[in-house]
Amino acid sequence: MSFTGPCYTWCNGRRGLHKIHRRLDRALCNGVCLDEWDSCTYQVLVKNYSDHCPVLASLASNSLRKVNNFRFFSMWHHDTSCMKLIHDSWDNKVVGCPMFILQHKLKRLKIELRDWNKNSFGNVHNAVTLKQGLLLGIQQTIEIVSFLILMGFLLEYMALNERGVNCLRKILVNF
Repeated sequence: MSFTGPCYTWCNGRRGLHKIHRRLDRALCNGVCLDEWDSCTYQVLVKNYSDHCPVLASLASNSLRKVNNFRFFSMWHHDTSCMKLIHDSWDNKVVGCPMFILQHKLKRLKIELRDWNKNSFGNVHNAVTLKQGLLLGIQQTIEIVSFLILMGFLLEYMALNERGVNCLRKILVNF
């Protein structure tokens, strides 16, 4: 961790040759802290009444972290293996106070449902995005085919009627 402020955090309070300055006070953080935060620094502040300078640790993040909420999808309810998974997970014994038991069972069920969903349905978001791309391609093809059919009718009309050429010119100018 980087620091700002005075180099020394302690002084023995004596004067002259007996005065001693040391950097005794430090701030520490582990790898999890460094992974979670973009910036971990500490600032050595001015000392007031103590012989030690106070140390202020600062943690900052430049990015907004997405809260990953758990959602129960309605499609799960229609799958019989989902209900079996819920019953099996809930029937596992947990020892502790009632709130601890509830919290532990819900946390375990959430993990098991996420794994089950991934194995049963795959990545639904990617599948929906792929299907939307295919649907867009089909819609564009229908528009092109409709235009070509319209052009075929216009050409047939022109062959039957000389005035059709003027009509076609007007349509193409406005198209």
